[in-house]
Amino acid sequence: MLREALRDGSFAVTCEFVPGRGKGGPAVDAAAQFARDLGAAGVTVHAVSITDNPGGNPAISPDVLAAEIRQVGGEPLVHFSCRDRNRNAIESRAMALARMGIQNLLVITGDYPSNGCYEGTSAGVFDLDAVQAVKYLKEMNAGIKVPGKKPGTTASLPATDFLLGVGVSPFKLTEEELMLQFFKLEKKVRAGADFIIPQLGYDMRKFLEIKRYLASRDLNVPVVGNVYVLSYGAAKVMQGGGVPGCVVTDELVAKLKAESAEPDKGKGKRLERAAQMVAMFKGMGFGGVHIGGFGLKSDDFVYIIRHGLELEPQWESFIPEVSFSRPNEFYAFPAPVTYRPTRQEKDPVATLSPGCTSVFFSVWNLLHGLLFDRKALGYRILVAWYRFLEKHKLLGSITHTFEFAVKSVFLGCRDCGDCALPDTAYRCPMYRCAKQQRNGPCGGSRDGMCEVYPTEKPCAWIAIYQRLKGAGRIEELRQAYVPPCRAELRYTSGWANFFLNRDHAAVPAETPAASGAGESAANAGPEPKANIH
Repeated sequence: MLREALRDGSFAVTCEFVPGRGKGGPAVDAAAQFARDLGAAGVTVHAVSITDNPGGNPAISPDVLAAEIRQVGGEPLVHFSCRDRNRNAIESRAMALARMGIQNLLVITGDYPSNGCYEGTSAGVFDLDAVQAVKYLKEMNAGIKVPGKKPGTTASLPATDFLLGVGVSPFKLTEEELMLQFFKLEKKVRAGADFIIPQLGYDMRKFLEIKRYLASRDLNVPVVGNVYVLSYGAAKVMQGGGVPGCVVTDELVAKLKAESAEPDKGKGKRLERAAQMVAMFKGMGFGGVHIGGFGLKSDDFVYIIRHGLELEPQWESFIPEVSFSRPNEFYAFPAPVTYRPTRQEKDPVATLSPGCTSVFFSVWNLLHGLLFDRKALGYRILVAWYRFLEKHKLLGSITHTFEFAVKSVFLGCRDCGDCALPDTAYRCPMYRCAKQQRNGPCGGSRDGMCEVYPTEKPCAWIAIYQRLKGAGRIEELRQAYVPPCRAELRYTSGWANFFLNRDHAAVPAETPAASGAGESAANAGPEPKANIH
């Protein structure tokens, strides 16, 4: 149902279920009944969304609950986080979901693991970022190519049919944070995203800016508005930064506090506000709504959906009621003349200030041009040098030690062997970013500070944005796809791997002979341990 609703331009409705921890209990057992109740209520719900360890807290896998929801006639939308799985596990999970007939995925980076795990805090994996994961899953839809049994041949696995949603967090205070969210969203769309669900928020102008940015880039992807029924208690937690990426202003908290003093503790006002947001999203031309909230019953969801559709003729009058912004908040576009749908927007990048030149970045960029540019004389000399080192291991080891010393002191190198420094303005994502993101920041930053270290470290991508903007190279942030780090190269020389064509920047090898291209997946052999030419 969800795929057809988004494709046909119907107003899609998804309702969120947040499972609890353990194999059973009210927060787990209620999933199937929740879907059953919604299906029997006489309103159209196109999918039940099931979260994947939200907040980085352990919970039962959404996959098993998705299967239970399908058994009672519901359609699940499974959150698919990159936090806890490497590439092997991501593919295994995806294929298992496909085999169970579960096609709708919301692909997200995932919140960093929190306290409360077994014997300490769990390690975050983040082997892929959301852009890379979408690309991977989209290739599965096409029948992903794997090595065949015979050397130099490939085989195709059976194609999947995933519908891929992605997130974006527009509720950012600064230019750097907001534009980086839009740039990464563009990468996700170009990687194959089918729809977008933004982070929760309470500023309709910021929601509208997502559609305005997509229009400015001629990207026609449905956006499903986020309607979160916010209680006073939850608002206080979010106000204090307790939920990554969620912004609740002081003004809104004060309003919710006053409403909580009413006999129903403000529930009636909360549901009314949610219904108004449904009406606004429909009037603004969004592709649907994603409804969630702590402690909601199926009757609450039904009321929000029905009442929201009843309120649609009045939707424009509700805009001022959900326009909570912060002092000096950055907007990518001028204040809208209308909130009605439009496809005529100018690229906001043209309106940005030029930025300042970074001397540090300029020096490293100069060295890169002299030594790492494939057209440079220095590059050809170093290719010959590293070929020589391949035959002289001791000298190669000494050279690697020198490389690591220089890069660790000046650039924070972690010796991953698959260096992304030229892709990230010489800010090492393995060192600077807690989630090791190579294609843009996660959505968890707050006021420019890192989700994981909110009082100690700024988001690593702020400096990357500033450096590339100052150099007039801001387009790279939304155009260049950076592949994941190749784990087989860890603790080897990144320079050697670059000059010998072994890292992610390697020039593609020749396509295998046509005779091997048609080998069936049944004849696929094991993947080699290292893809080193």
